[in-house]
Amino acid sequence: MSGLLSKANATEEKAETEVKTSEPVSITPAVHEGGGPDIPTMLKTGGWIIIVIGGLLSLQGGSWGLIVVLVVLVLGIGALFGGQALSEEGVNPVKMGIAGVLAILLTTGPYAIGLFIGAPETFAISELEYDEEDNELSFKVLGGIDEATATINTISPSTGVETEVWSGSKSLGDNGVRFKIPVEDFFQGNSKTCIYCTDSSNVDYQLVVDDGEGTTSVIDLNTGFTTREVLHAGVQIQDHMTTENSGSGQQGTTTTVIDGLIIDVLAGIMPDDHEPLDGGLHSMSTGEEDAGTLGIVQGDYTLELSVLKGTTKKWSHPTVAVDGYAASYNSGGEFKNGEMTTWLRMGGTSTDDNGILFLHEDDFYDGDGCYTFEVKITNSYYTDAALVVESRMSWELNFDQYNENDGGQDARTYESC
Repeated sequence: MSGLLSKANATEEKAETEVKTSEPVSITPAVHEGGGPDIPTMLKTGGWIIIVIGGLLSLQGGSWGLIVVLVVLVLGIGALFGGQALSEEGVNPVKMGIAGVLAILLTTGPYAIGLFIGAPETFAISELEYDEEDNELSFKVLGGIDEATATINTISPSTGVETEVWSGSKSLGDNGVRFKIPVEDFFQGNSKTCIYCTDSSNVDYQLVVDDGEGTTSVIDLNTGFTTREVLHAGVQIQDHMTTENSGSGQQGTTTTVIDGLIIDVLAGIMPDDHEPLDGGLHSMSTGEEDAGTLGIVQGDYTLELSVLKGTTKKWSHPTVAVDGYAASYNSGGEFKNGEMTTWLRMGGTSTDDNGILFLHEDDFYDGDGCYTFEVKITNSYYTDAALVVESRMSWELNFDQYNENDGGQDARTYESC
């Protein structure tokens, strides 16, 4: 019995010895062998990406930007530290220190440089538009300022004196601010008043934008837009001919007679001495004035054409409304339109077989004599030149002499009178 007990004790002691001398079990996590990036690599890469984003954000500046940069900096360095901690070699103090310095320089460097240099707040004027449809000047102010003050000044070319005629202020948002200024709020007269002349009443316009801190931006406004008033008008005429047949066969005759006029009108600014010429022409229609010097005005006005013999009005054309360059009128219930960018063909009272509209002699002609083609311009708004009347276009019309004598060139010369 004692032998069995001794054997059991010996077996138990041997088992305890084996347990005490056995090697400890390794708890090192398995390394990924699939060829893709492991978690440490992903963390370190992600950390640098976050730090680069922080550097971009630091370029924005401002207190809100600094807070974001600091948060991103902490996240980026934390990701780098985590990546090293989980790697096989563990955290390397030297590498971590270098990475930390680079991260700080990359993310906070641009912001710190901005604070040190004190970059100035700047702004710019953009999208300057001359809106003829709404009769307003429109522009946008962009930049890093809180408020912009826009001013329009007039400048006398003869004296150089500047006068403020309009001013307004607006706060800037993230996308800037747009100013819209009605022309009637600042217009003080034309930038051009005539062609080939010197006029002390000319007015130049200047747009000035101020940030309130002493920085300004100045733009000279387009004189084409700031020449709004029509100050002159001209007329040119040509006869309308028709063929009349009488009798038949060998006894029949064919004659050509004047049965009316085709009329064109030009409105804008012209030489002060513009005038009618013989042959129904006008000094602005001889080719001496090219298209660039026709003096067309982009504005809003109405035009009324009347034909008079002596002081008696014989016929009036329907009122022509001009908006910008677009001209329109109603002639005999038919809507007509065109552009006042050159001579504008007027309506009439008859249409020939070729579709040409003309003023028939039965509707205005009262025997041979001097006829005046008067143009009345009413500028829609602005200054003292609201009404312009041009009565200098007069010609001798000798329809009866021509028609009764079977022609005769002298009767069609349309001498000015």
